[in-house]
Amino acid sequence: MGDGIDARVDRTSAVPLGTQLVEQIRAAVEDGRLKDGDRLPSVRELAQRAGVNVNTVRAAYARLDAAGVVRSEHGRGTFVAGAAAAAPGARATATPSRSALREQIASLEATLARLPPPPLGTVDEGPAPAAALLSTDELLAVRDRLIERLEQLDTERTALIESLERLGVDVDVQAAEPRTSRRATPSLAGARIRWVGA
Repeated sequence: MGDGIDARVDRTSAVPLGTQLVEQIRAAVEDGRLKDGDRLPSVRELAQRAGVNVNTVRAAYARLDAAGVVRSEHGRGTFVAGAAAAAPGARATATPSRSALREQIASLEATLARLPPPPLGTVDEGPAPAAALLSTDELLAVRDRLIERLEQLDTERTALIESLERLGVDVDVQAAEPRTSRRATPSLAGARIRWVGA
């Protein structure tokens, strides 16, 4: 299970950590260390092995899924899709289904939602689009923008951690990971309700 992945990143490299992981997995598929159908490590497991944030691994898996190198199966994991798609610059031979694109977008949006919002005025989204059913090409563009944003945040996070380490601040990479909560709204568990009758 994912034994062919080196899972080491070079924090001194100008190459973003997520891109390093993507290239390691591509290389493992190309040279046969990972074969069609092999299960990759879970997002948390690979993040721990590589010493990176889980969002970095999620973005890497999403890029590989978009390129057709791997396929994610909800509730089962991420699997190698085949060596032909692993070659650099290779694109998936078939466009993912609309439901697969919606799942990828929902996963990426959930990852971004757990991160702090960008400072005001730093993201130029343009005018909000009117409600409409998006075409497959538009869904692909949305997914690609979300992946780019996660990669940008990963690069910024890496630069921040390096700056803090240069200043002598001890940074625990795993503790710096955004916390996820099962409940996004305040709980009413244990609340007393007083009924007022007529």
